[in-house]
Amino acid sequence: MSTASDKFDVFTGFTPFSTVGSYRAADYWQLEEGAPYELLRGRLIMSPSPTTQHQLILGKLYKIFEAAEIQSDSLCYMAPMDVVFSDDTILQPDLLYIAKDRRHIVKDRVEGPPDLAVEILSPATGRRDKTEKLDLYAKYGVPEYWIIDPATQVFEFLLLDDLTSGSGRYVIQQQPDDHYRSPRLPEIAIDLAAFWAEIERRLPKT
Repeated sequence: MSTASDKFDVFTGFTPFSTVGSYRAADYWQLEEGAPYELLRGRLIMSPSPTTQHQLILGKLYKIFEAAEIQSDSLCYMAPMDVVFSDDTILQPDLLYIAKDRRHIVKDRVEGPPDLAVEILSPATGRRDKTEKLDLYAKYGVPEYWIIDPATQVFEFLLLDDLTSGSGRYVIQQQPDDHYRSPRLPEIAIDLAAFWAEIERRLPKT
């Protein structure tokens, strides 16, 4: 269980006025398909290839989401999948989930905020996932955001406390045990102890 504070304020070290770069969606679409880039407030950000641990976590979590997807007629996607938030912000969450009643936002790409976004931390992306991306997901109204730290084997389950104003904050959902069920997407549930035990079992032995 996380011991972090109960609330995450949206990150104020970046603002659209002070950090917006010159790139826009039209530039982004000119990149080679599958290129490891995201567009963050007009800046093209490249991420290195993920580790084997990252991919094990992603694959295991995708199976959980896929079961929920089939049960509820929702949609889930793994990266790389573009999520278009605005002309200067196109992100690729590690995993995203879209509820049945919002399937209309899925075209060739996802056009608008998913109902749940997941980021798996790495040395290259960790700070950005917990600051600038957190800020953007809150700004654009992603109702639920999971941050997974492979190094400490911690999930942080964050719910946006205001879905209407564009100025909400993420609230950590504290868990009394090793089980979590999404309050807004009850078809999604995870046994954390079993999840990490399976990851440990499948990691390459050194």
